Amino acid sequence: MKGAKVMTGRMNRPGRLAMALATVAMGAILFAAGRAPGAGPTTAESGHATTEPTAGGAVTNYASGHELSADMDEAVNRGLSYLATNQNSDGSIDGGAPAVATTGLSVMAMLASGQAPDEGRLGVTVRTAVDFLTRSVPDDGYVGKVDGSRMYGQAVVTLALAEASGVETDQARLKRMREALGRLVGVIEKAQDVQKDAAYAGGWRYEPQSTDSDLSVTGWCILALRAAGNAGIAVDKGRTERAAAFVMSCYRPAPGAFAYQPGGDASESMTGAGVLSLWLLDRGDSDAAVAGAKYLVEHPTTDTTEMPYDAMYYTTMAVYQTKGATWSTVWTRTSGRLMSLRDKDGGWPAGASDQEPGRVYTTAMAVLTLSVPYRVLPTYQR
Repeated sequence: MKGAKVMTGRMNRPGRLAMALATVAMGAILFAAGRAPGAGPTTAESGHATTEPTAGGAVTNYASGHELSADMDEAVNRGLSYLATNQNSDGSIDGGAPAVATTGLSVMAMLASGQAPDEGRLGVTVRTAVDFLTRSVPDDGYVGKVDGSRMYGQAVVTLALAEASGVETDQARLKRMREALGRLVGVIEKAQDVQKDAAYAGGWRYEPQSTDSDLSVTGWCILALRAAGNAGIAVDKGRTERAAAFVMSCYRPAPGAFAYQPGGDASESMTGAGVLSLWLLDRGDSDAAVAGAKYLVEHPTTDTTEMPYDAMYYTTMAVYQTKGATWSTVWTRTSGRLMSLRDKDGGWPAGASDQEPGRVYTTAMAVLTLSVPYRVLPTYQR
């Protein structure tokens, strides 16, 4: 499928993805808080979208006009086309990066932008990519060993399949996806149960058996469990307290920000991960979350930021929860930066670090970041 032409026509009917995922969000069994089904808005701050996103065509603007301009909307569509033209014959989309994890990010980017399996210009792309992810999950559930992406990949694939399950209409495929999700979640839960020193307890690290934890992997695992719970996969809500305790062990009161590991230096990326995690764990009104959001306003992502695409994604996801001036300030700054970094072919340049491996990876992360205001995925709901 590499080099395939990608259609760009729009369709003016409501997208199956948006409607199905809105239903999933409203009926979610939330990992975060045990909130009642339907609690909170499922679309924009007002509870209404300005236009319906079209799963069958190019993305329409599901955000308010001041959040996502026509140029940004077009950048998302071109980014999706870039991802599609990098799909392999087995359905993976990797660009030389770890195939399973990067395909998961690409699927998330497509779903978050209103695309759906078997429908519209990227219907075949999404379908074959989701099928690739499902069959990549081994019997023991540890998909991170398949491509060497470890617990990062474990969380990303869990997140992608959980979100995709909300729009799967093929019952046989849905059954396989849910079986795979059960195995994936089992690995994440067992990894949290590993005996660790008090400072690291409740978090996750590179391998399921790791005896320490870091906030980056932990943030992805919290997102994955939240999405799995939304999809109706059994997730032990008792894990919330333990996860929150580790997140708080990474908090540095003096700068009002978060570090990669307890006792480390604070950073923009990890502060984004910390603030987002606290919101997902129903602690968004805590002093640490409030201080962290302020830190993100005062410390923008720059050319010297380590892993800038990850930082921009985490930061955007975190401040989206806060609304108001904090969201407006960081979103304007981050979206403008991403728009300035685009390449002419619709993708984004590779990161300087091998931890952001290749252009498919950075393009998927960039599209995911720009897609936050679409408010399509349950994971992106406030």
